[in-house]
Amino acid sequence: MGKRLGCLVLSGCVLLLSGCVASQQKLAWRIRDLAVTPAPTIDLVGHNQVVATVDRLAMQKFLLAHFRIVRTASVQAELLVVEGSDRNAFAALVNNMPTIAVNLGMLKVIQDDVDEFASLLGHEAAHLARNHGGAARSRSSTLQGIATLVGLGLGTAGVPAGGAIAGLAADLIDTSYSRDEEREADTLGIGYADAAGYDPYGAIRLQEKLLDISGPALLPFLSSHPSGRERVENLKAAIEAMRSKQESHR
Repeated sequence: MGKRLGCLVLSGCVLLLSGCVASQQKLAWRIRDLAVTPAPTIDLVGHNQVVATVDRLAMQKFLLAHFRIVRTASVQAELLVVEGSDRNAFAALVNNMPTIAVNLGMLKVIQDDVDEFASLLGHEAAHLARNHGGAARSRSSTLQGIATLVGLGLGTAGVPAGGAIAGLAADLIDTSYSRDEEREADTLGIGYADAAGYDPYGAIRLQEKLLDISGPALLPFLSSHPSGRERVENLKAAIEAMRSKQESHR
């Protein structure tokens, strides 16, 4: 069995445009911690049980993609894996620290496809780079205040200390971004992925996987994101425009 890893605890409340979703605890793990553990597979333990097992090599590839993407986007952000099965990701300020989180449901879809992961990171990094979260908060006070990061020992895993993060529930539908902001994040995100050396078509593969799994009516973020099929077509057009622009500059 893979090495068991201590966890962070993610708890809190996202204030949606329609009101407040009840607070709940979520487990979270820093990818940088997962990437340095010696075991080839790592058991993510919480609630007195193994909630998932991840591959260390995949975590190393994802961490490298994260470093490249955030450098390209000129943002600094922590990267977390968060408990949850609803195939989700988010970007937000936690203790005034930009944070990107991808939940276990989304990791299960991506598996070890680093290009898909890079495209997802690019999208979330674009939200941070364009300050979409700040704009949303100024419009509607969408996000509740973030509580203090409290250190917790992760001695069983031999990794640096973790912490308790309050303020966000990572598997909730987040309506804080407008559809125009989502489209902008998609376009910028594929640019970041491409500039960082990853295949921007990974964004299309990921969206098509999500469509195959859930269907257009059940995709996460549907209330604020463009529909899955529209998103695929927009991504294709954006990649073609990016490639055409690159060719014209050669």
